[in-house]
Order: sequence, then structure tokens, then C-alpha cells
Amino acid sequence: MLRLRLLRSRQLLRAAARGCRPGAAPSPWALGASPPRARSFASSTSAASRPMETWEEVELHRPKAPTLEGYVRPVGAPNQSDIPREQYHQFMLGRPMKYSMELKNFLMGLAVVSFCFAEFAFTLYKMRPDDQEWVDEERKRAAAAKARIEARIKAQEEQQAKH
Repeated sequence: MLRLRLLRSRQLLRAAARGCRPGAAPSPWALGASPPRARSFASSTSAASRPMETWEEVELHRPKAPTLEGYVRPVGAPNQSDIPREQYHQFMLGRPMKYSMELKNFLMGLAVVSFCFAEFAFTLYKMRPDDQEWVDEERKRAAAAKARIEARIKAQEEQQAKH
């Protein structure tokens, strides 16, 4: 197991040195073309005067992605946009949704809020009084109770004034 890992890591290192994936064709600049100038955070003068930091070393040895210049599509490769309808539905796990989930959620929320407002309005409608006479009766009873309380307070004040 360890031997396989070491072998695989060696292959990856060799591929990184060539600038490509293992088993893939080497990049154009690995074959002698000049590579594009990469931005380097550590200049060449500072690298000689001090040892490289870890991130600089990683940046220096990072495998570069090959460019698509000179790429030729394989002869037998299928065109990805030319698939039969059955394969498309198989990939989409059935037919695509007619309405988006966002629209469904919005309509469900709107329905719930509308139902709450309708219930509130229905409650107000059902709880309304049949007539308004009870309001006048309550006002008369409140005025009579206020008069009785004021009479008691006045009687107590007169008693305290006598003593």
C-alpha cells in the first residue's frame, strides 16, 4: 500500500514537472516553448538573499494547468449538446419542473397569510354586536358608579373634617 502511494506520488511529481496531469500530453512549454510569465511574489533577487518561505516554495512547484492552444477534439468524442431526449430526461431525473420552487414557496406563503387575514376578518364579523344599545347602557352604569364613588369619598372627607 505504501509502495503504491510512493509510486503514485512520484508519478504526480514527474507530471507536475512536465506541467500536466499524469498520462496526459505534456504542455507546450514543457516541450520547449516559452511558458507565459507567471506573477511571482518572491523576486529572484530576494530569493538569493533569504531562504524561501513555505508558501513561496509551494507556489513555485505548483503544477500549472495546460492551455487549450493546439487542443484537438478526439475523433470519436461525442458532442455533449447532441444527446437524445431520453438521455436528457434520465440525466434530469425525470422531466424538469414546470414551476420553480421559489414560485411555489411564494404562492404557499401568500396563501397562508391570506388565510390568516381572512380568519381575522371573519372573527371580527362574527364577534360584532347585534345592536349598539348595550354601549349606552354601559355608559349609564359607569356614570352611576362614578357618582356613587364620588359620594363615598365626599362623605369620608366630611367625617375626617369633623374629627
